[in-house]
Amino acid sequence: MYLNVVNDDGSLNRYHIIKENFFDETLHGRVGYIGTQSKESNALNILKAYFSEAKAILLDETNKAILEQLKTLNISEFTAKKRKRTIFDKENFALMYFTSGSTGSPVAALKSKHNIESEVKVLTALLQKYKIKKVIVTVPFIHLYGTLLGLIYPLMNDIDIVLKEHFLPHELLNMIDAHTMVVATPLYIKAINQLSQEKDLSQSIFISSTAPLDVQNIRTFNQKFKADIIQIFGSTETGGIAYKVNDELLWKPFESVQASASIHNELKVKSPFVSLTLYANGLKRTNCEVQTFDYIEQESLGFKLVGRSSKIFKLAGKRYSTIQVENILEKVDGINKALVFVELENSSLRGEYLDITLETNEVFSANEIKKILQHNLSNLKFSIKLTIVKEIPINQIGKKLRIK
Repeated sequence: MYLNVVNDDGSLNRYHIIKENFFDETLHGRVGYIGTQSKESNALNILKAYFSEAKAILLDETNKAILEQLKTLNISEFTAKKRKRTIFDKENFALMYFTSGSTGSPVAALKSKHNIESEVKVLTALLQKYKIKKVIVTVPFIHLYGTLLGLIYPLMNDIDIVLKEHFLPHELLNMIDAHTMVVATPLYIKAINQLSQEKDLSQSIFISSTAPLDVQNIRTFNQKFKADIIQIFGSTETGGIAYKVNDELLWKPFESVQASASIHNELKVKSPFVSLTLYANGLKRTNCEVQTFDYIEQESLGFKLVGRSSKIFKLAGKRYSTIQVENILEKVDGINKALVFVELENSSLRGEYLDITLETNEVFSANEIKKILQHNLSNLKFSIKLTIVKEIPINQIGKKLRIK
């Protein structure tokens, strides 16, 4: 297999991915971090660590809090000459990922090769019918989703990888031919939908993760490009949990994943993909089980994902997700992005309110936003706090980040 890196001038950097080209005996068993670099450097460094049986911690260096934490734990880059003893030396892991922190403090998930490769084997079986010969990667590799689908899946299946530091949507379309898999995000698929260009991609497959993709954009994509979209639902801690194809309603758990609901209808996951060890101010063992904060409605053939319990609110006895609210607001002319949280309001009999941030150059009042939501959700009164900003920041995989 080859890693093909497309440069902005159209030239190509090509690497033959075999163990002999990447193995470094000095890295065997060593703990170190791989920071934010180019996609090309990240891919090469991760493969080097993986082939060399190192213990690599992957992180976005723009998150200064995590970087400072690693320094206090004596974690240095692999390029550092002096090796320091760390609390992770005796832990069994190949790659460690930090959660984005978009819903709370970042947590580190330690992934063993068994975690990673058992998940890739399940993904391989799922994708077998597409006869994939090329994987195009639009996402960064320092997150689990990018590593699994963009590096380890091609590695275990001897499939060539194509990447570019920044893909423009029309560039991507021109690179796709028969039996291509594109690893993307909802934001990228929405951008492709905006193109006037149409192309028959019926022999290719798009994978989307990191956030839900709304039905309208899925159907638009299917109609314009004739390609399937497989959405993957999971987390850094659990790995992949479930998937659905195109506009299917129910999420279907992956083979080997036991997905059940707690008495509060929150999703509990047990699978070989779950990190045995998590780190958040100390090491925590999971026994391959994680109780998530995702509220679900379970059915015989799968489950509906309502949203994170911390982002669920009730109106007239019916539960709504803040993601639903965000989708409603982002369809309003002039609103580029919306970010919504449920907050407690002790002084109110209702007990909670919606904290809404809008990225827009227009002027909206709280009453206007209330009327839009009441028209789409409920006529009942509810409290909101409205903030208007020029930009809602996003991380490297397109997740909207809360403004402190």
